[in-house]
Amino acid sequence: MWSWLARRGRRERELNEEVQSHLRMAAEERREQGATPEEARAAAAREFGNVALTKEVTRQMWGWMWLETLLQDVRYGLRQLRRNPGFTLVAVLTLALGIGANTAIFSVINAVLLRPLPYAQPDRLVRVFQDRLQDGIKGDGVSYVSFDEWRRSNRVFSELGGFQAHDLTLTGKGEPTALHTAVVTPELFSLLRAKPAAGRVFLPSDGVKGAEPVVILSESLWRSRFGADSAVVGSSISLDKRPFTVVGVMPAAFRFPLQGPATDIWIPLVQDPLFGGWMSRAGGHWLNVLGRLKPGVTLATAQAEMDALSANLAREFPDVNTGWTARLVPFQEELVGNVRPALLVLLGAVGLVLLIACVNIANLLLARATSRAREMAVRIALGAGRRRIIHQLLTESAVLGLLGGIAGLFLAYWGTQALISFLPTGLPAVHAIRADRWVAGFAILLSLGASFASALAPAYFAADSGFQTSLREAGRSSGGGGRQRVRSVLAAAEIALATLLLVGAGLLIRSFHALTSVDPGFDSEHLLKAEISLPQFQYSKPQQWISFSDQLMARIHAQPGLQDSAAAVPLPLADGFVNLGFDIAGGPPAPAGSTRSADYVSVTPKYFKVMRIPLLRGRTFTSADVLSAPRVTVISTALARQYFPGQDPIGKHLVFAFPPENGVSREIVGIVGDVRDAALSRDPGPMMYVPFNQAPFWGVVLVVRSRFDPAGLAATIRREVHNVDKDLPVTDIETMPEALSASVAQPRFQTLLLGLFAALALALAAVGVFGIISYSVACRTHEIGIRMAMGAERSDVMKMVVGQGLRLACIGVAIGVAGALAVTRFLATLLYGVKPRDPLTFIAVAVILTAVAMLASYVPARRATRVDPMVALRHE
Repeated sequence: MWSWLARRGRRERELNEEVQSHLRMAAEERREQGATPEEARAAAAREFGNVALTKEVTRQMWGWMWLETLLQDVRYGLRQLRRNPGFTLVAVLTLALGIGANTAIFSVINAVLLRPLPYAQPDRLVRVFQDRLQDGIKGDGVSYVSFDEWRRSNRVFSELGGFQAHDLTLTGKGEPTALHTAVVTPELFSLLRAKPAAGRVFLPSDGVKGAEPVVILSESLWRSRFGADSAVVGSSISLDKRPFTVVGVMPAAFRFPLQGPATDIWIPLVQDPLFGGWMSRAGGHWLNVLGRLKPGVTLATAQAEMDALSANLAREFPDVNTGWTARLVPFQEELVGNVRPALLVLLGAVGLVLLIACVNIANLLLARATSRAREMAVRIALGAGRRRIIHQLLTESAVLGLLGGIAGLFLAYWGTQALISFLPTGLPAVHAIRADRWVAGFAILLSLGASFASALAPAYFAADSGFQTSLREAGRSSGGGGRQRVRSVLAAAEIALATLLLVGAGLLIRSFHALTSVDPGFDSEHLLKAEISLPQFQYSKPQQWISFSDQLMARIHAQPGLQDSAAAVPLPLADGFVNLGFDIAGGPPAPAGSTRSADYVSVTPKYFKVMRIPLLRGRTFTSADVLSAPRVTVISTALARQYFPGQDPIGKHLVFAFPPENGVSREIVGIVGDVRDAALSRDPGPMMYVPFNQAPFWGVVLVVRSRFDPAGLAATIRREVHNVDKDLPVTDIETMPEALSASVAQPRFQTLLLGLFAALALALAAVGVFGIISYSVACRTHEIGIRMAMGAERSDVMKMVVGQGLRLACIGVAIGVAGALAVTRFLATLLYGVKPRDPLTFIAVAVILTAVAMLASYVPARRATRVDPMVALRHE
């Protein structure tokens, strides 16, 4: 193709020069005949038209000639592939594996990282956080009071919207169901430029206190629970025992928030039974804020404006806003920031797999070029130039690449479906992950690029072969020393690339093993959890929450084998965590610029026994720790060590409460073992436990330790909950081992995929070494025969052949280890409990690759030792 472009450019220049020459000759001829200048120009124009027409006809002829040549090469390439079905099958499958794996990963990266957010002008959307860096707090929400001040006073946002999420219970429509509810300020839909599929979105009047409760349904809920009935708009449904009027249905393509489970319904913030009651609090950092920048406003300008507003809030409400600053982050960056490194590492890994596949194809093509040496010699003898031969060979490779790309697309489709089932739940669902036209285009371009890259070296050697040399070598198996060296270099390159992948996979495997071997601080075996949320319009007072908890626990404890049961909010690793600031009564204030904080859990008396969290000093809670009794707390070892060094904390008092306003003084009555409540990868931090009956929640997470079947246990829990209140749903039922497994879903995902790619790379590298050694044995059959005829032992031949594979392995491993030492630092953020340059991993990978290379060399070596010297001496 490149030679055709060069020839066409040269002939275009020749035609242009010819046109200019004709024009000059025509003008001179007319002037010699006495024509006026106007007549000379007219004649020149007629002459120019004739030449231009000739030029266009010639150009079209060249185009048809090029197309005919291309079609001829394609037809010939297809015939060649059909004549060599074994070669074709191996090459297509190798390419399909590399292209399919790359395309499947690209489908995820395209959906998560590359495609813009599914909203109008997504580049204008920003998240607004509050930070208090002196206390290590980053990425927090804001209070509604602060949000309202930002909305009224800023000059850089066209709109600001707030949102939160939790569950509300739908009743009166079959079985009670917990619905994932987005609690939003009314302007959020207009901010996102979202249009309903039916009805309307929220109006400003829906966000005013005293307004009628309204709700918007998702299309999924509308179809599954209401039968896609258009009459549902304008009707009333019961949420948490309160009627809400349905005013609209959002289309399936709309999703917000983008993180977490899919939203079932949207309600105005002012109507929410939980967060609506927090709107008047000046303190607290619970509301998530999204903004749309005005046209022409830069992020830097908006940041300066928010800095000024933060300073104003600190002056107006110094008790709750001193030290807090606003920070703006582009919305898409905030969504994908946590998963970007892992996805890019996987893309790099699968790219290495494709490189190894290309090297394998190049080795196959080099071997095939040797077998076609006579054909190339005949073509050269008949006048074919080097460019023409390269053009034909690259066209054949392009045909091979397209076949591999088509097969890769099928593999990518199934691979994408498999990937979706393994994706961690924390992955932001910006777009549906599927093999669309962009992914298909990527696969086709990748297949063409891979085929051309694989064919460059073979095409060069095939076209560079001298005529006489090719004729002499055509009858022998030898491919020439140059080709043999190139194939050896390619095999060593395969091993080096496989080393990179195996080191990365080994580090992640060791990291994941270290992560899952961590002691969470409690015993998860035979432990089941279930969540029960109380409708706050019905259960509006703390005394009702306590009464429900007491009734439920009494019923659960009355069941045979379920005496080891308790309730807690939140449950470690399964339900997030709540971090609260506290003071030490009678103690010195916190150092300037810092605060004291700990994670907070409300538990029933048997919680520590059920979870098997050891009591180290003092006591735990009892049924006597009720609202009317003195307030008490149990702290973790980490809190005692950090805030009471060298002291006995028992009997001292901490001042805190949830919500944070109006802190309560609580006596420390016990110290228990540390628990990893936030994540297995985070060291245990300070924790404060309070009796549930002194600090109740509007729901409980029930934990039951039992050897009964989990399905039967879940049915028993549902029955007892419904005996207390038939309209309460029981949600999130799972065993604690399942909850622990879900907490490490993302590292498991990246470890599994990288391990799979490494195994594929190892297999391809083994095939590459096997191929080069087998080819070398075939080429050296005559030499081996002479050696054996001269008295060489079979063991000597075995050592010679296996030694060749061992040398390739050592060279490849050395290069790969050097490369891995340079690039594994990019894995540092993904590792836990292991260093990027872990010597054990590097040594293990080197040993594995060397062993695999020796094993791949063993089969050809055995074949070499069975060569009959007399047959080998006659071998040509």
